[in-house]
Amino acid sequence: MRKSEQRDGVYKRKDSPYWWASYSDGSGNKTLRSTKTTNKQEALKVRAMWITELWDAEVRGKTADTTLGQVAAMFIQGTAQTKRSSSTDKQRFKPILQFYDVDMIMNRFGSEDVRRYQQHRLLQGVSNNSINKELSLLSTSIKWFNSQSDSALPNPCIGKRLPVEDVEARCLSTAEVKLLVKAARDTELPDNQNKHTRIYLAEFIILGFQTMMRPSEMLELEWDRVNFETKDVLLRVADTKGKQQRLVSLNPEAEAALKRLRRVCDENFPDTRYVFTHTKPRYFGQRIKSVSKVFQLAVERAGIDHATPHALRHSSVTEAVHVGDGSNVVDISKFAGHKDLKTTMRYAHTSGERLHQVVIGLPSVV
Repeated sequence: MRKSEQRDGVYKRKDSPYWWASYSDGSGNKTLRSTKTTNKQEALKVRAMWITELWDAEVRGKTADTTLGQVAAMFIQGTAQTKRSSSTDKQRFKPILQFYDVDMIMNRFGSEDVRRYQQHRLLQGVSNNSINKELSLLSTSIKWFNSQSDSALPNPCIGKRLPVEDVEARCLSTAEVKLLVKAARDTELPDNQNKHTRIYLAEFIILGFQTMMRPSEMLELEWDRVNFETKDVLLRVADTKGKQQRLVSLNPEAEAALKRLRRVCDENFPDTRYVFTHTKPRYFGQRIKSVSKVFQLAVERAGIDHATPHALRHSSVTEAVHVGDGSNVVDISKFAGHKDLKTTMRYAHTSGERLHQVVIGLPSVV
């Protein structure tokens, strides 16, 4: 069974001409059934109908006994086809399901339970922002469950956000980005990360700064979207946070970075779809889903204060705005894929000296 088919919930068997469906009930019991159709789209519709029937049997009229495990399982399964963040949702649910009993009756879920979870995660050293995201997911899943099952489960997560300091994103200087690239290529990185990390991390850093692409856009980038002849990358609607297709031009450094990655793929896995592909034996040929840990190694190695992969995009947009003295902000907004010009304007970190020069230049009115 291919991974794409696993995600879809339908798959082909060698001993059958039909598509088969895989789905689970609220207790995690899996069912495998033939959809009796050779058309994949029809098979998906049949599977969706079966899941609805399962909800009818298990949920409607039985919400008094609805458990956390049922809510989580049905939310993940019911939104897998429409949410790009489905895999992230699964990860965020893990600490929730580990803390609470999966058989916890949701009608008994209250504000005190939310407070206990927040305290538990804080003691584990988890940030307020991450805890808020976890509880936001739980809140969303409860709302979704209620809307799908005509239920009225309580949602004590609403209004329980922990305070988050509004810290301006770290902006790296060009010199710091150069140090990061050097650190990523350093042959002395510890923990056996280096052999495989050096193959892609430096190129990730270069692309992030030179193209203004989001980390997720780069890691999900497929080779059929890269055009070396026209020197650009086409990001589809499904690939972008702003849900807007956009064309990303490649400057010489970005083009060179992509060509180096193409050579790595040609030498190791020429049929891979993805630009950023694992060379580690354990994940060989699979798409790289995160660079956060190895990026942090490079940050520490470079002797730079805290920075995340998103800092590359942030720094690139900021640099571009300042180079143009703010006059090119509309073009930059389109290039970066910002839906709202106000988002781009936040990158215009004007220093006190620049502000002083602005007011000095104003004409006298007395």
